[in-house]
Amino acid sequence: MSLTDSEVRGYKAGEKRQTPGCGDSLFLVVEPIGKGGGKSFMGVMRFPPRSPKNGGKRVEYRIGPYGKGVGKWSLKAARNEWERVRTWSRENNRDPRDLKKEQQSKVEKSSGPTFAEACQSYLSNSTSKASKKEYPNLLNYQVIPRLGGDTPVEQLSWDHTGPGGKKGRERVMEVFRSKVAEGKEPQAEKLLMVMRGVFDHAIDQGWMDRNQNPALGTRGTKTKHKATPHPTLPWDQLPQFFEDLERNEANGTLVLCSAVKVVLMTFLRVGSLTPMRWEELDESKDLWRIPGTRMKSGQDHLVPLTEPLKEVLDSLRKVNGGEEFVFASPRSRSTPYLNPYSINQHFIRLGYKGVQTAHGLRRTALTAGQEVLGFPAELIQRQLSHAVGDKVRQAYDDSTLIDERRKFMIAWCDSLLAQGMKV
Repeated sequence: MSLTDSEVRGYKAGEKRQTPGCGDSLFLVVEPIGKGGGKSFMGVMRFPPRSPKNGGKRVEYRIGPYGKGVGKWSLKAARNEWERVRTWSRENNRDPRDLKKEQQSKVEKSSGPTFAEACQSYLSNSTSKASKKEYPNLLNYQVIPRLGGDTPVEQLSWDHTGPGGKKGRERVMEVFRSKVAEGKEPQAEKLLMVMRGVFDHAIDQGWMDRNQNPALGTRGTKTKHKATPHPTLPWDQLPQFFEDLERNEANGTLVLCSAVKVVLMTFLRVGSLTPMRWEELDESKDLWRIPGTRMKSGQDHLVPLTEPLKEVLDSLRKVNGGEEFVFASPRSRSTPYLNPYSINQHFIRLGYKGVQTAHGLRRTALTAGQEVLGFPAELIQRQLSHAVGDKVRQAYDDSTLIDERRKFMIAWCDSLLAQGMKV
């Protein structure tokens, strides 16, 4: 009986070496406590293959240590690698250990960085927020185990023929198509995008030739997945929502309920909102300046302070005025301020799962701002911190239109009060 992921994680070392089966002649090797109790994967096969005239010899192929991170293997990745090795052995009628020797020989001959090193360099030089957590997870757990962390990055070029006679493009597309086959098309597209970024970085560094990026997007990499907009309530259903929000049957704290109201009035992304500091408020100018480090655009963002918004902030000042953060929350375990996810969780507890999200309010503001309040889309998009116009205009147009945006924000907050929101 083959092992599952949870069983592999929970397997304990004993006094003797253990080799439980993982299926298809793949084994988990658990070293004895006296040798550290480490876990690794090993494939076993007969070579030449067993036949009536030739029994073949038992061949053990070491895949690598179990775990997470560069150079380590999950159960799924080890199974995929063992299948690749066995297929290579059968197709080439060669000892599977020859494949590892060839790979090691190529690594020794290569003077350039490995794929794992190229990934780390790409992540270190990226300014994207996703490159701090999301991209490392994608690369370390889903890409590097499949392409090989010790593979010289130049050997993953589009036209380079690698293990099993496969070119770099074929190997990259196998990673992409495996996710599509699992029904995870959005993740497949993101994996391809991140790989493309790594190889573009390698080309920029001179580690790969130009026009050899194996992760380029083509017609064949376009999936049928269509992005679905974040759910949001129709304008005429907001009164009922505000009644439920005020009734607060979900028992949200003052800080949480206030954060929900501020999201409604400013339609900010929750990641930009919850780390708000008191020092960011310029009350002499009735402005809140959000630093670019918290904005998706990377640019500082101005939010005009309307009277309803100031009332909510004044109520928060009574409980958190002595704190650094406006939404300081002792309940949050990961940050000293309100966990950004708690706002959407509050919507769910109020009974609006799949009906309303914090991000969906940005859609409400853009739609109702035009259809109900009669403001131009471009003005609302500026308040949404969306890029307006082409790259030339973005480079030369430094106007903020803050007076016009203030008029919109006042009209927006007043309309929310008219729909039943209480401050």
